[in-house]
Amino acid sequence: SHFAASFIVTRAEASIAKNCDWIKNRQMKKTQKRQNRKKSRTRARVEHVFAFMENTMKIRRLRTIGKERTEGVIGLINLTYYMCRYLQLEK
Repeated sequence: SHFAASFIVTRAEASIAKNCDWIKNRQMKKTQKRQNRKKSRTRARVEHVFAFMENTMKIRRLRTIGKERTEGVIGLINLTYYMCRYLQLEK
């Protein structure tokens, strides 16, 4: 029947769901917490930089040809970001 077919799950999906339940219902070890905190700190810092570039500087996509040009444009974007950041910290 159609109702029964909607509940059929692939083996991979069942494995993922099973693993998620196992993770959700267990306490993290201290080393895992420390590693997770370190990764989260780095991730948050990087995400804020990209969010600033995307929202404030309106940079969504680079349309350049060649690796050297792309690296140059990224360098100028980073320089602009750091100048804005400097001005914010100087206030």
